[in-house]
Amino acid sequence: MGVFMDPLNKTLAISEMPKFINKEQVERFRGTGGMRIEDDVLITEDGCVIWTKIPRIVQEIEDWIAGDDDDSKYD
Repeated sequence: MGVFMDPLNKTLAISEMPKFINKEQVERFRGTGGMRIEDDVLITEDGCVIWTKIPRIVQEIEDWIAGDDDDSKYD
């Protein structure tokens, strides 16, 4: 999480920036971890196909954690 938190700490130290960032919400999520999602994409003559099959919204992630997801919905 240093990738996110270190620059954020520097930003919050700038006198004008805290009025744009809810510091209480930031503190609430410190130490909880995170993830970065990158897509594998095939570019074709007709457009593109996203090959990455991963849940992205809260409900999909919760379904995956519960073992209730269906991979076909990511096609």
